[in-house]
Amino acid sequence: MSDAVEISFLGGLGEIGANMAAIEIDGRIALIDVGLIFPDADHYGIDLILPDWSVLRDRADDLDCVVLTHGHEDHIGALPFFLREFGALPVYASKLTLGLLRAKLEEHPDVEAEFVEVEAGERLRADPFDFEFVAMNHSIPDGLAVAVHTAHGTILHTGDFKLDQTPIDGRPTDLPHLAALGDEGVALLLADSTNAEVSGLIPSERVVGHTLRDVFADATGRVVVTTFASHIHRVQQVLTAAAEQGRRVCFIGRSMIRNSQIARELGYLDYDDADIVELDQLDGLPPERVAIVCTGSQGEPFAALSLMAVGQHRQIEIGPGDTVVMASSVIPGNEHAIYRAINNLFRRGAKVVHKGVADIHVSGHASADELRIVHNIVRPTAVVPVHGEYRHLVVHAEIARDGGVEADQVLVCSDGDRVLLADGTVERGKSFTAGRVFVDGLGVGDVGNAVLRDRHRLSNDGICVASLVVDAHGQIVGDIDVTQSGIIYEKENAELLRKAADVLRGELTDRGHEGDPAVVRRLVVQTLARFWRDEVGRRPIIHPLIVEV
Repeated sequence: MSDAVEISFLGGLGEIGANMAAIEIDGRIALIDVGLIFPDADHYGIDLILPDWSVLRDRADDLDCVVLTHGHEDHIGALPFFLREFGALPVYASKLTLGLLRAKLEEHPDVEAEFVEVEAGERLRADPFDFEFVAMNHSIPDGLAVAVHTAHGTILHTGDFKLDQTPIDGRPTDLPHLAALGDEGVALLLADSTNAEVSGLIPSERVVGHTLRDVFADATGRVVVTTFASHIHRVQQVLTAAAEQGRRVCFIGRSMIRNSQIARELGYLDYDDADIVELDQLDGLPPERVAIVCTGSQGEPFAALSLMAVGQHRQIEIGPGDTVVMASSVIPGNEHAIYRAINNLFRRGAKVVHKGVADIHVSGHASADELRIVHNIVRPTAVVPVHGEYRHLVVHAEIARDGGVEADQVLVCSDGDRVLLADGTVERGKSFTAGRVFVDGLGVGDVGNAVLRDRHRLSNDGICVASLVVDAHGQIVGDIDVTQSGIIYEKENAELLRKAADVLRGELTDRGHEGDPAVVRRLVVQTLARFWRDEVGRRPIIHPLIVEV
């Protein structure tokens, strides 16, 4: 029999996002998802966060393909960066996922890939890999689970899913197909853990549709709905509710416009052209005939809704009579920005409908009871919970053990862990380093934790710059110039900075430094750090600028 199958986790275990796993069979590697994480307030200036795939660099020739479970950014967002580094690879994904990915790659014209469209129910053999795809319902259409058939047993990766029995697109999670795989035997289940702590069943997306209909029926002015641009099912329900009330819909926000166009072209959104209006046509319509679907559900600073909330949107001014619907969840870390937007909308006189007061959002992830159903249907020999914070993984592991999986065959893993599947059983393999790579502007990986620590200090304590000129003997020539930013209020600046310069001159004059610029630099840092600590109790970054003449 062939060597054990290796499953390596590069992201998605211990956090929500950056989902990426590698499956190695006979020396060939297939990747399942290549996602990213959006930065939070602690990632100063960072645009995107990618998995660290450095462990694959020495194995570039062994990379075989990429399989994508669905089109959310935390599963496909890092792929352009990965393909830029490793070159074109076959990418297997569903029609909508590939449509979104093609649009994404338009922003990366130097990146190429070989796209292969697959469908639920299809089995695809690409030696040494044998993939089988299963329809899974999620908050974006066209989600897939992938079963990887191997000589050591079948690995089933669910992707993100829930068990909505009345989905908007009529495509529920294919439980009979999962049951058939279970009957054949699933050696290892890798399953979504996001809602492992949530009891009961996740309500159907249609619940949101009922709420939207009520909101549209009661609204007397404009209705503005913000949601994730990828939530095609929810956008469809907004379109339906608007059409029932005779409202024309305007899409605002680059990603919302792009995704809606793609979804309609591929048959995932259904509406009449007459029901859509462009932004520059809104002024000609009465407010009670207008509905706006826009980005900004997470309070992103430059998204459409955030600009409307502070009166800075160039075309839309929110005011009394308007109804704003925030049809999304609150992603941890975004609470402050979202509540700030809600407060600003209230200040402008709008009525705001959000998850706290109405059934305007349902999760796209299986609850604990739904996980139990899937476990009972699939009956896996071994389980590794994936996609979740560490607490989610631990709770999911308890569900697996309670469902009859042997304790030593339930492994709670973290990014950088490796699992070996051999003869239908699993064990831990050798771990590896799996960190994070930051994208900042055009730079990828050139900002690390040390830079973030400096940015954190800058944001908390400010910076002090000392400029001085020294001659060849180490003597100070001319004035010492001390400036600051972010330490003290501007009006208190001049006198304190003059005092800092005098203290620094006295220290450099009293202590011999033998003309060594490195010694001068160290004395400047030590002296000014002590000065600011004694004067204002703060610890700014000290930056000496020393010119030798």
